[in-house]
Amino acid sequence: MNYIGVDVGGTNLVAGLVDENGRILNKVNSPVSKDMTAPQFGAELVRLSRQVCEVGSVGFDEIEAVGIGLPGVVDNRAGLFVQNPNMPFNDRNVPLRELFHQEWDVPVFLGNDANCAAVGEYWAGAAKGCDPAVMVTLGTGIGGGMVCGGKLFTGFANSGMEIGHMIIQPNGILCGCGGRGCWERYGSATALIQLTQLEMERNRDSVLWELCDSDPAKVQGRTPFQGARMGDEAAKRVLANYLQGLSIGMINLVNILQPEIICLGGGVSNAEDDLLLNPLRELVWRGCFDKNNHTRIEKASLGNDAGVVGAALLCNLV
Repeated sequence: MNYIGVDVGGTNLVAGLVDENGRILNKVNSPVSKDMTAPQFGAELVRLSRQVCEVGSVGFDEIEAVGIGLPGVVDNRAGLFVQNPNMPFNDRNVPLRELFHQEWDVPVFLGNDANCAAVGEYWAGAAKGCDPAVMVTLGTGIGGGMVCGGKLFTGFANSGMEIGHMIIQPNGILCGCGGRGCWERYGSATALIQLTQLEMERNRDSVLWELCDSDPAKVQGRTPFQGARMGDEAAKRVLANYLQGLSIGMINLVNILQPEIICLGGGVSNAEDDLLLNPLRELVWRGCFDKNNHTRIEKASLGNDAGVVGAALLCNLV
């Protein structure tokens, strides 16, 4: 059986032809036009989906379903792209399934991008065989998804697992959502960069300045890890503060959900284990209510392909 998964980003669209084992057979992509309207977006998704079939020499009638992973709030039951903060068009409740069906009458499933990544890791990645399985993506913000009982958990109103917006610090740092103290203001890649920049201002002789060519605007998520590897004390303080904030949200997830596994994805997760994963595990295990807790914390294994694989196989878990 063949499926199509489309991973929608704010700047790029990626479509993949995927088999029932979660193996990507081929991929195609296209940029998101800055003046793209909602109807044009729907038409482009159809065009890409057909193109990936043609590249793979697969007939349109051989496709079981098309899944679309979207950066925002979706309603799969109604086929709506409810809220889309990162797309060129600002329309709410875009009837995406209906737009797709205007050109191709194939089963279409919609999912939040982080949820799709969770499905991908559960079906063919690091969380394969684990249930419940939680995915945490550390990027500009923090995204999350969970598979429980073999089904994707989305909550009563389809927007569950917005874990980046759990409050970990009352009256804390202002978040883009309007709240204060959200986890993503302490555990995301953005938070890590800001912590690095603040520490640099306090320590003008830190090697962190050399790593970013003396320009704080060039600091990246990997910068403090590079500095710590070189023995820089300021960089080590950055990571200690960052891991503290990251671990609080992880502890909450373990205490509330007790998943069999939590997969970490996003650029930050690529850091070496001795600087990220191992100290994070120690902090989480130390902070958990159940001291015999056996939740595994692992790196996601599918990388950027998780969204494509998960979108393609969304039909099996909703």
